[in-house]
Amino acid sequence: MTDEKPKDRVPALHSANSGFTVHRTGQLEYGFATEGGEFASDLVRYLNNAQGDLIGTYVFKEVLGVRDRLHWFVHLKSPHDYQRLLKMVDHDREYQDISTLDRLPAKGGGNWERMFMPGTFSERILCPQHGVGHPPEGAVDPAAMFTDPAVYQTSQPADIQLTTATAGAIVLRTAKARYTLRDQARYYGVEWSEYVNTALPGDATAFLYEEIFGHQDTLHWLLHLRSLDVYEKVEALAGEAGYQELHAKKRVPDTHGGGGWGDLFVPGSMQDTVLVPFTPTAG
Repeated sequence: MTDEKPKDRVPALHSANSGFTVHRTGQLEYGFATEGGEFASDLVRYLNNAQGDLIGTYVFKEVLGVRDRLHWFVHLKSPHDYQRLLKMVDHDREYQDISTLDRLPAKGGGNWERMFMPGTFSERILCPQHGVGHPPEGAVDPAAMFTDPAVYQTSQPADIQLTTATAGAIVLRTAKARYTLRDQARYYGVEWSEYVNTALPGDATAFLYEEIFGHQDTLHWLLHLRSLDVYEKVEALAGEAGYQELHAKKRVPDTHGGGGWGDLFVPGSMQDTVLVPFTPTAG
């Protein structure tokens, strides 16, 4: 017998090749942050080892945002595969053992229910922006994949793209498009992503996603970085002529009053959250 944890299986799905992503967040009680992180890591490890062929799950923590808030990205091909998770919750003994294990023996006892603040779990559904990119004929099975994966949004070679599986840090950018200008907002979102992807291959990869079953016309970018330090390079792009031209474009038609990229979004709705992969020793 051994107390060693099983080696992590590398799941098949991530932010570049999935068609449907569940983004879950949960706020840990400050006093239980270490134990809560260990629970999250154990659960992700088990899910990937048990279902890594159809589900890819990754856990991150905020480093510039709310302290001790965790983020899970659960990548699937389609919502039909989510029922596998539901079956595990109800019927898988090992899954249930991980969830019910007393992880607070020296702090009064308790499992994950005590570690997280009540009412702080929330989920959003992110799908790669549809109508962007052109997958090769036969590359995507529409019967299995909910929408074309994000890998096809960019000309950046797939073998150097950074994803939730490989990034050292992620900037999650969220913005609310004005309803009447949602198409123009999407075009801007894709152009911005491709500028970053072209300028920083190997260091950064940006994909655009749309929130569904939630707030209509809310867009999400996942900006995957080789490391957190790379964000300085992303910020430095603002000084380039090409970047300035991108933002100087007229994007609002005269029939809607004219305007630039900033007029495409609801003021105050664009925000960035910085995440890094969670490890039990990260504190």
